[in-house]
Amino acid sequence: MKKRVLSLSVICAALLRANEQKLDEIVVTVQRSEQSINDISKSISVVSKEKIEETMPSSVPSILASEPGIYYAPNSQQTGQVVIRGFSTQNNRAPLFIDGNRVRGRNTLEYMMVDPNQVERIEVARGPASSLYGTDSFGGIINVISKRASGDVFGDFAMSDSYISSQFSSVGKDSANRLQLGFVGHGFDALLGLNYKTGRDYNTPEGKIPNSNYLSRSFDFIGGYSFSHKHRVELQARYSHVNAGRAGGQFAAPGMASKQGVLRRYMTTDPITEKYLSLGYKGEIYDNTNLDVSLYRREYYTHMRIIPDTNKNTYNDVYVIGPVVYGGRAILKHTGDKLDTTFGMDWYHQNNNSSEQSVNSGKRNITSPRATQLNIATFGLLEYNFDNGAILSGSLRYDYFNTSVKIKELNENIKSIFNNLESDIKNKKLTYGLGAIIPSGIENLSLIANVNSIFRAPTTHETANISTAVTNATYYSIPNPSLKPEAGMSYEIGLRYDNDAIKAELIGFLGEYKDLIISKNTGRKASDGKAINQLQNIGRSQIKGIEASLAMQITNELSAKTNIAYLRGKDKDSGANLPQIMPLFGYISLKYKPEFFANSFVEYSGNWAASRTKVDETQERKRAGYFVHNLYLGKELNNIAGFKKFSLNFGIENIFNKKYASPVVPEAINYPVSPTNPLLNPGRNFKIGFKANF
Repeated sequence: MKKRVLSLSVICAALLRANEQKLDEIVVTVQRSEQSINDISKSISVVSKEKIEETMPSSVPSILASEPGIYYAPNSQQTGQVVIRGFSTQNNRAPLFIDGNRVRGRNTLEYMMVDPNQVERIEVARGPASSLYGTDSFGGIINVISKRASGDVFGDFAMSDSYISSQFSSVGKDSANRLQLGFVGHGFDALLGLNYKTGRDYNTPEGKIPNSNYLSRSFDFIGGYSFSHKHRVELQARYSHVNAGRAGGQFAAPGMASKQGVLRRYMTTDPITEKYLSLGYKGEIYDNTNLDVSLYRREYYTHMRIIPDTNKNTYNDVYVIGPVVYGGRAILKHTGDKLDTTFGMDWYHQNNNSSEQSVNSGKRNITSPRATQLNIATFGLLEYNFDNGAILSGSLRYDYFNTSVKIKELNENIKSIFNNLESDIKNKKLTYGLGAIIPSGIENLSLIANVNSIFRAPTTHETANISTAVTNATYYSIPNPSLKPEAGMSYEIGLRYDNDAIKAELIGFLGEYKDLIISKNTGRKASDGKAINQLQNIGRSQIKGIEASLAMQITNELSAKTNIAYLRGKDKDSGANLPQIMPLFGYISLKYKPEFFANSFVEYSGNWAASRTKVDETQERKRAGYFVHNLYLGKELNNIAGFKKFSLNFGIENIFNKKYASPVVPEAINYPVSPTNPLLNPGRNFKIGFKANF
C-alpha cells in the first residue's frame, strides 16, 4: 500500500511540475490546409524531423510504429505494411500522400521510394478521412512533408540547410548517407538531396534472415520562387532506384528460412524505380484567402525475380510496367472571424500497362490486362469557432470513378478467364464528415466527437486481379469485374486535455463496414490441384477500439510520452475474427536534455504488445507478446572542424536481443514456423550517425 501511495505521489508531483513547463505548438496540414493541431477534432500523430534524426530509422514505416493505433508489418528492412486501426496500406485502406499529393500504384513498395532523410515531418490522421481525401481512407491517411530550404529568401544569395550525414547499423551492416545542398536569395530557394543506402541480410536471435538485403539510390529536388511574402511557385523532382529482397510477409511467406525439403520461396525487387515531377503554387490571393494548386506526374517500373519453390528448378521474372499517374489539386481556404471555409477539387488518372512474365528467362508473355482509372472529386469543409472555444466542423465530398479494363492484348486462355469482358466500370459516391471540439467546463479539458461516412472504390489491380501461380506457389487468382465499392460508417468520441505542458487524449471508436474486398477460396481447383481464389465482397464487418496517449514536459530537461491501443475486429456475418487486428499494444519513452550539457539528449523507449490470441484461423496463427527496449543519445557541437554544426547520435535497439515477430505480419500457415514465417524482427542493433552542417 505504501508503494502505491508513493507512486501516486510521484505521479502527482510530476503532473504539478509539468504545469510549469511548455510543449511546442504543432501546425499540420491534414485537413488540406495549415492549422493548429489543437483545432482539429480528428486524432492526429506527428513524427518530427528531430525524432527521425535522433532515432535513425531504416524506413518511414518503421518509425510510425511508435504512434498510437499504428503498427508496422515488415516484409524486409525496407518495405512492409503500415496498419492503422486494423486497416493496411497493402490492402489500399490507409493511403500515402507526399506534400499533399496522392501516391498510387505500388501499395507497400512505394514506401521504399521515400528515404527518411528526405523527410521534414510525417503527419498521420488516424481514423476515416474519405470526406476530405476520397477513396481508400478507411484507417486514416499518411502525409509525408518533404524538406525545403529555409532562410531569408529575399536577401542576398546564401547557403542554407546544407550538410552531409551518414548512419550505420550493426544488425545488417546497414549504411545510410545523404548529401544535401541548399541556398536562398533574391526570391529563390532550392534544396537538392543525394541519398545512398545499403544493407545486408539482417540478424535476429535465430540467425540471419536470408534475402533481406537492399540497395537504394535516389535524389530529390525542391526549388521555389517567391514573388512576394504571399506568393510562391514550386518545382519538385525525385528519382529513386531500389533493389531489395522480400524476406517474408505478404506474398513472400514462408520465405527462405524453411528447413531443407520444405517449400522455400524467394522474391526480390530488382529493381523498382520511381520518376516524379510536380509543379505547385501557394499564395494569398485575397485578404485571408489562400490558394494551393498542384499538378504532378509519377511513374513506376518494377521487375521482380520470383522462385516459387527453391527446391525446384523454375524461376520467374515479372515486369510491372507502370503505373503512370497524373494528378493534381486546387484548394481555396478563407479564414474568417468565426467561420473558416475550405473548398477544393482533386483528380488523378492512373494508367496500368499490361504486366509481363517469363519463365526461366524465356519469352515474355502478357499476363494481365491494361487498366486505367480516372477519379475526379470536389469537396468542402466548414469550421465554426464559438465564443466559448467550441469548434464544429462539417465536410462533404463527391467522387466520380471510371475504371476501364482492356483485354485485347491477352492470349485467348486469359481472355476466357475474363469472360471476354471489356467495358468501363463507373462508380459515384458522396461522403460526409462531422466533427466537434466542446469545452467540458473543466479548464483545458474538451469533449471530442467525429462521425464519418467511408468508401473505397476497387483499384485497377483489384478489378483485373489475376495470378497464374508464377507469383504465387499455392493458389491461382481469377478476376471479379462485379466487385462493388467498400462502404461504412465510423463513430468516435473521447476526451482531450491540452495545456502548455500536458497533451492527453482518450478516444473510443466504432466502425461498421460492408462489402469489404477480401481474397476468398472459390472452392474450385485448377488442373494441377492448386486452389482458385477470387477477390469478393463480404457482407458486414466491425472494428472497434480504444486509444490513449499522453505527452508531458515534466521539467525543462525531462519529457515523457506514452500511448496504448486495443482493437477488436469481427466479420458480423460469420462471427470470425478479421485478419491483421492488433492485440493490446503500446509505446513509452522518457527523454532527458540536460541543461548542464547543452544540445545533448538521452532517450529511453519501449515498444510492447500483448499475446495475440484472437486471429483469423484461416490465415493466421497465435503470436506471443513482447516488450522491446531501446536507448538513444546524442550531442550537437557548434563550429567544429570547419562545420557550422556537428551532430553525433548513438542508439541501441532491442537491447536484450528479444526474439519477436510483428503480431500482424502475414504468414503461410500451411508451412512450419521459421525465422521468415512469420518474419522475425531484427535483434540487438547498435547505431551510430553523424550530421555535419556547412
